[in-house]
Amino acid sequence: MAAETCDVAIIGAGPSGIGAAAQLAETPLQVLLIDENNQIGGQIWRQPAYTPAAGFKGLRPARPRLELGAVAGAEKNNLRIITPASVLGIFPEKHLLLSTPEDGLKEIKARRIIFATGAREKMRPFKGWTLPGVMTLGAAQILLKYYGVLASSNILIAGAGPLVYLLSSQIIGAGGKVTSVLDRSPAAAMLTTLWATAGQLPKVGQGLLAMGRLIAKRVPLKHGMQVVEARGEDKLQDVIAARIAPDGTIVPGSRRRYETPLLASGNGFVPNIELPQLAGCDLTYAADRGGWVVKVDGSLETSVSGMFAAGEITGIAGGDKALIEGQLAALSILRQFGLLQSNNHRRRQAALSAARGRHRRLGALLNRQWAIHPREWAAMDDATIICRCEDITMGTIRGWIQKGIRTAPALKRATRCGMGNCQGRTCAPLMYDILAAGGTAVSRRPRPLSVRTPVKPIPLGDLARL
Repeated sequence: MAAETCDVAIIGAGPSGIGAAAQLAETPLQVLLIDENNQIGGQIWRQPAYTPAAGFKGLRPARPRLELGAVAGAEKNNLRIITPASVLGIFPEKHLLLSTPEDGLKEIKARRIIFATGAREKMRPFKGWTLPGVMTLGAAQILLKYYGVLASSNILIAGAGPLVYLLSSQIIGAGGKVTSVLDRSPAAAMLTTLWATAGQLPKVGQGLLAMGRLIAKRVPLKHGMQVVEARGEDKLQDVIAARIAPDGTIVPGSRRRYETPLLASGNGFVPNIELPQLAGCDLTYAADRGGWVVKVDGSLETSVSGMFAAGEITGIAGGDKALIEGQLAALSILRQFGLLQSNNHRRRQAALSAARGRHRRLGALLNRQWAIHPREWAAMDDATIICRCEDITMGTIRGWIQKGIRTAPALKRATRCGMGNCQGRTCAPLMYDILAAGGTAVSRRPRPLSVRTPVKPIPLGDLARL
């Protein structure tokens, strides 16, 4: 299998990948932009696959025309977009193994690589969270934005962070009904967040629009409320929520029942670090950045020469920060190729780095707000499933911890937690939190769970073609 060559391979076409591609599109470098979705833009700039119904309004998200225009215009020249394509592995000398529907397995050899692999949602488990009718906030948003489908005519929203309010606003804008919003953060957190976004008018405007829609529709908003159980026989019927104190304990007498056919819940995000980890890039654990993140220097270069990381994998902080980091990584690559003068590079890098710092501070605040308090794990019901793929419960994990298990790899071997189809993407962050809540310092462990090729399942058809 002959390898295709390029100057720069960008893995991920969300805000960070597009930010990098837009900068590199103006140069003679040969660039590949790779994404596993059918279209570029990532979750933030996801576009509808079908024409929305007449009642669906406000579903087409704002997109940076300058960056996307540059990417689209350059595709005929020095930039190629490969979608959908899954990067299965990365090998020495910057060799990538891809799987595409048209070509099957193919190999790419790049002189530089930018990891822009984004993040995934983190769910706080509760009893019954695997029932049909319980989904993540992001899943409900994909149904709405990409397919133009409301997950249900009545939706209960729960969790923490801006996505709680953004999704609620989008559902209302699409003609749906939000029965209630259960925000696990205290009411004071909204004022803190508003202060932190001072000077970032687009974020403030988006937040005010979302809140305005909720107020106009008289949607009940409950702060400091956490879902403790989803109930039903073969599908969701009702939800039990309770008020949580600042120390993570449930306030006695605060339980309340919500009848609903659908619950959309989420509790922040964790970085998709698997490919950089497989490539040997140094990682670090930082709770205020979302957990395990890729270590980078001021130029966004990782510990592996010629490999860069941008966006949520360096710290969860939103699309604006990701876009800036993609631009920073691209500028550093241009400097390495001798296509950008030192003075120009320093000037542009300084301006972008200052803006990046503002977004990182907001991200740190949000990550602290939606953090799961250690005492919440202690109060969690033994029947609560932690690993959905292998049906591993909290009680099973507690039992092994009581037997002396103190590390995530040991817990994985003892319970099979993390060995299922999702390869630990859902349960591994929960394992780290559970172990840390029991007194094990996650930051002292050198690395998270190991990663091997293929990092995504290989289609049997690709193997047959070989």
